[in-house]
Amino acid sequence: MTKRKDGVEGIDDGALKKRITSEKSDGRPLSELPMDVLGDISRKLNLVDHLAFGGVCWSWRMSALASERDVIASQPPLVVLPSISVDKVLSLYNIFEENTYHIELPTFASKDCCGLSSGYLVFQDRKGKDELWLINPITRHELKFPTPPTNISHATITSPTTASDSSIVALSRDFVHLLFYRPSDDKWTIYKTPEPKCFYADIIVFKGQVYVLTCNGKIWNLRLQSDASLTLFAVCDNPVRCSTILRRFSFQYRPNVFLVASDDELMMVNFRVFTRPKIFKVDLETRKGVVTNSLGDRALFIADMSRALIRNPTKWGGRSNCIYALDYYLDPIYVLSLEGKILQTLQDTGSSRCRKCTFYSSYWYFPNKCFQVDFLNEN
Repeated sequence: MTKRKDGVEGIDDGALKKRITSEKSDGRPLSELPMDVLGDISRKLNLVDHLAFGGVCWSWRMSALASERDVIASQPPLVVLPSISVDKVLSLYNIFEENTYHIELPTFASKDCCGLSSGYLVFQDRKGKDELWLINPITRHELKFPTPPTNISHATITSPTTASDSSIVALSRDFVHLLFYRPSDDKWTIYKTPEPKCFYADIIVFKGQVYVLTCNGKIWNLRLQSDASLTLFAVCDNPVRCSTILRRFSFQYRPNVFLVASDDELMMVNFRVFTRPKIFKVDLETRKGVVTNSLGDRALFIADMSRALIRNPTKWGGRSNCIYALDYYLDPIYVLSLEGKILQTLQDTGSSRCRKCTFYSSYWYFPNKCFQVDFLNEN
């Protein structure tokens, strides 16, 4: 084990390669260890060490690939840290182990992160010249889509395999337009808000359907077939307001309402830090939101552009039936009860917010979503 520059102990893949040629186990090189032994080792490694393990030699790479899904799925939510000086290194912070992982990527200088979807980070060129670029920092798979006609946010893809069979849906950064691009399209389609004096708030793909939330607590179903349509699906009885914040020297609406999904449940969350959150479970039959006061063994991880319900965070030393909140201007990570009371305060490494950052604030990254694909239902 070695200690990296960030202070995290991990396996040095260069040292391991030297050991393969110099050390023997039962008279055999380490590169010839049985696959079941290699599998046991690889499954016990953290995320970065697992990636290094797969780079040692061919047999270790095959073992790492065989256990890749299990290892990645077992990782806790990670914090994507803001960066003002590094344009090729993505920093991910593990709040439970207090470790920072650094993953080298192709340069994303002059690009803004405008969404996280199915393990992909979505980048848009600040000058609007280059294509929309998506990359999964764990699998390194990349996708590209045509340049959108405006700055976007909350970008979501529908089937992350290739751009030729995936659609992408996004909100304009001012939340007044819904945009989507389908493989058969030659340009982006833009929808204004379906009701006056209303703003879009969030997008989610759930059980093969695209759902769009507006700030008045209404959930709309976006059909992306040839005759695309946006129709009202469900209503949560409790109109909510959006707060206004100063972002990049211009006032913009920032939604306080979000959509999250877990197993077979779709939920709408009305959340502000230090206030009692309101969580609605959407009844898919009556199409109404029903208030729920418990998350059971799950915890809600929530940030500006990423959120998820995670089951059994106690296995990493975390808490259940609570909210892990990353707020735009607040450096600490707050662990809140469902009554809005502070249970714990965690530091997100103290990285400062800066308008020149590729990531203007910290976001949650969910490794377990890297292989969770929810394809659109065409029926």
